[in-house]
Amino acid sequence: MATILGVPASPFVRKAMLAHLVKQVPFEIKMVPPGSDDETFRQASPMGKIPGYQTDKGTLFSDSSVIIAYLEKVHTDTPLYPSDPEQYAQAIWLEEYADTKMSEATNALYFQRVVGPAFFEHTTDQERVTQVINELIPPVLDFLEGKLTSGNYFIGDSLSVADVAIASNLMSLTRAQYTIDDNKWPKVCAFYNHFLSLDAAKQQLATEDKIFSR
Repeated sequence: MATILGVPASPFVRKAMLAHLVKQVPFEIKMVPPGSDDETFRQASPMGKIPGYQTDKGTLFSDSSVIIAYLEKVHTDTPLYPSDPEQYAQAIWLEEYADTKMSEATNALYFQRVVGPAFFEHTTDQERVTQVINELIPPVLDFLEGKLTSGNYFIGDSLSVADVAIASNLMSLTRAQYTIDDNKWPKVCAFYNHFLSLDAAKQQLATEDKIFSR
């Protein structure tokens, strides 16, 4: 069985976990914080970033996007990458957007309100929170609103890696007690509500709830 090395509350670890859950691929979690000196983790992730990954054959590597790309090659059922070349390109572009521009905004709030206080003895900076809410998050949600053509998926009519990456960040906003305004971003709200109804999302949130309730 494959092992994801990291902390489920991390949005990037969450993204890798969600991909496994969507594809119904069994995995284990080894609780490893960023920068850990754990020997296996350092072999998988020399830069100390989570998630690291160990395949069931013992191969080690890291990065959520790499993990999902590997997973897709090994487990072809329930594909997360569209077969159409144009949609494929759009999906991996939106995954990249979610991992960079979007996560910059969502993680800023997530750290201030959740991760910092819970794990790093950080005191929430209210001025920074206000800045993130007013200046960083709205442009991201505006962009996503414009990319949605249906209520359920960003690409075509089935779940893709783009949906998983974007929803992972939206889950961080939920954890940070940020409510998406359904008057401003109705399509994003519809997409997110549909994603939260999936068994994979429910399983992921249940796993995280156990961590935050400790």
